[in-house]
Amino acid sequence: MTIFTLGLILFFLPHFYSALRSRAESKDIRKKIGYGKYMGAYSLITGLGLALLIWGYIKAPSGALIFEGPHDLHHMSWILMLPAFVLLIAAYTPAGYIKNTVQHPMMLAILIWSAVHLAMGGDSKKVLLFGLFTAYSLVSLFCAYRRGRSDFKSPRVIGDVIAVIAGFALTGLMLHGGHQMLIGAPPM
Repeated sequence: MTIFTLGLILFFLPHFYSALRSRAESKDIRKKIGYGKYMGAYSLITGLGLALLIWGYIKAPSGALIFEGPHDLHHMSWILMLPAFVLLIAAYTPAGYIKNTVQHPMMLAILIWSAVHLAMGGDSKKVLLFGLFTAYSLVSLFCAYRRGRSDFKSPRVIGDVIAVIAGFALTGLMLHGGHQMLIGAPPM
């Protein structure tokens, strides 16, 4: 559990810092040390954290069941995950109406993904992992919306079409063997 905990710390501390840091011109650390150095250090620390988090999660023994979510949620989770996949894809497609309306589709996708998985319950590892992702995405979204919009682009429907089609396809892939292959657990 030590490796898992260290991974969580190295992954989430920079993410929380990034969400909460000052964007004021005189206080912005990216301006002080340089964007390249900041992103290099950020990527190195969070990448190491992610690797340790995954390795530690696999190696750590399952703890006692903390809580069990509603049984029906297990069967409905794929319906709830569909918008998460659409939003995740929308974050990386040309700016469409989805991206422009939501503004932060990746963070919202992570919030849905983590909240659905957290609500299904689990042992201490699962609750800690999905609880931290849920908390981080809530904090990050709150801070981002509070800062306001900075990059409005004229929406193009093609971005939404790509996001919806790819989101449905990704949901289907995860339901039909992808989740089992990647995660080692059935999707429902």
